[in-house]
Amino acid sequence: MLDASLGKEPLDWAGLPVETPGLIVDRDVFDANMDEMVRIANDAGVDLVPHAKTHRMAPAGLRQIERGAAGLCVAKIGEAEAFAAAGITRLFVANPIFGADKIARALELAGRTDLTLAMDSIAAAREIGTAFAAAGRAARLMMAVDSGLGREGVAPKDAAETAAAIAALPGVDLAGIYTHEGSTYGAADPADLAARAVAVGELMVGIARDIRTCGVALPIVSLGASASARAVAHVPGVTEIRPGIFAFNDMGQVALGNATLATVAVRVIATVTSHPDPGRACIDAGSKTLSTDLVPAAAHRDTYPGHGLIVNAPGWIIDRMSEEHGWLRWRGAGEASPLPVGTRLEIVPNHVCMPFALLRRATVVSRGAIVDTWEGFGPGASE
Repeated sequence: MLDASLGKEPLDWAGLPVETPGLIVDRDVFDANMDEMVRIANDAGVDLVPHAKTHRMAPAGLRQIERGAAGLCVAKIGEAEAFAAAGITRLFVANPIFGADKIARALELAGRTDLTLAMDSIAAAREIGTAFAAAGRAARLMMAVDSGLGREGVAPKDAAETAAAIAALPGVDLAGIYTHEGSTYGAADPADLAARAVAVGELMVGIARDIRTCGVALPIVSLGASASARAVAHVPGVTEIRPGIFAFNDMGQVALGNATLATVAVRVIATVTSHPDPGRACIDAGSKTLSTDLVPAAAHRDTYPGHGLIVNAPGWIIDRMSEEHGWLRWRGAGEASPLPVGTRLEIVPNHVCMPFALLRRATVVSRGAIVDTWEGFGPGASE
């Protein structure tokens, strides 16, 4: 794991002139995190296709491509359209779509980008294929496999039969299989994480092998989670990784051992707005800024309690959330350290995707100075 603090002066995040609640990105750390994952992917001989629903910001996506990403992964057709408008030419919508409107938009987008769509049913593949075939085209599809998370995806035991049926449909080019190995986020320690990651990588490679015996070429085996990316990249037979959070990191990655505070490229800055008694206070960053997410694995929540880490006020935790209030409580030893109204706090979020989605603007710094503002996509990109 890269330590981006080497040779770098500590940044006074809370002292930067941003309105609160506000999101700050350290571009130097972002670049270092990207470069590390690109090296991992290159060493393993796999494509790195970062999941850009993490940030939903065109400048961030373009910078990822510039630093060596093969393309971007997104969650919605609207996100794909927005990134395509910014100049990204390879996109994978890693969320099954259904419905005539979305398929029509996908057909138009596929005419000007290298677009891959997701599905996990014969019914969805048939509807997509019918529309593409009517236009004299073939839709490039990836079939989702449930590798243990229990979300979308074909059960491993049914994957070969389902894939063969999908590949036989008109208007369909079944290019591969993919999964989100979110179950790895439950790992208790780095050894457990590595074992879970390798197991799911080997599961996917085995499923791909079974599908190929049915006569389907299936060139792509794609896995996607920042928790497991470093390990699954090196599983023989995996061809693509789609981590998203890694470029910024968060407390979830710190808890797993994938990051340190020095390699977290983001902070949420909040202001103390109330301090009615020594053991409690409120900030102007609530669930509409930080979300209510805890660190993913219950085993880590005693070590990393609350709804984010307050870096510059140790002993205080974000104990509860209202929409616009973060409820701070003292959990340190001895008497509470004072938090005067107006104090600006530096917070590392538990789940970095949520501040990006909720605040939709990031102040970008490099070498301690503000150099840019990254704007997020509007509500239309969520469709």
